Amino acid sequence: MKNTHQILAISGSLRAASVNNQILEKLSTQIPATITWNSYQELKQIPAFNPDLQVLPESVERFRNQLLQADGILICTPEYVFGIPGSLKNLLDWTVGFSSGEWAEKPTALITASTSGEKAHESLQFILNVLGTQISEETSVLISNARKRWNDAAVEQQLTSVLHTLIQHMQKR
Repeated sequence: MKNTHQILAISGSLRAASVNNQILEKLSTQIPATITWNSYQELKQIPAFNPDLQVLPESVERFRNQLLQADGILICTPEYVFGIPGSLKNLLDWTVGFSSGEWAEKPTALITASTSGEKAHESLQFILNVLGTQISEETSVLISNARKRWNDAAVEQQLTSVLHTLIQHMQKR
């Protein structure tokens, strides 16, 4: 068993001051010393998915390497027009089209924080299951009306619980 583990945190929002980025920032302060927090910052640099390419773009290659190095994944995303943000879906498409099992059996947590969020949450849970991740009810939370609620004590407790459960799953591997 490893002494240190790495979480790759991915925000589905491109807005610097988004609730999703704020949630990830807050959670990053709660990790134990044995965990390295790697916040994925290149979502804007990922080109549109093109399965005809023979060579992966550098930004995609860097993401896939980060994904391979991570012991666990934490995705925090809004919902746009009742779906997954296009930039996040595009990122996921790049890992499927050229897959070498980066997601397989990887402990994964999903936080959907949005006005509603239900459709994006369900869709991402389905996609993450198809990718073969270890995602469960305990590592998944939907925060509707997120702008007003994400700092509530009850919601903070849910977020902390999701993070701690993800870490437990990572440490069992």
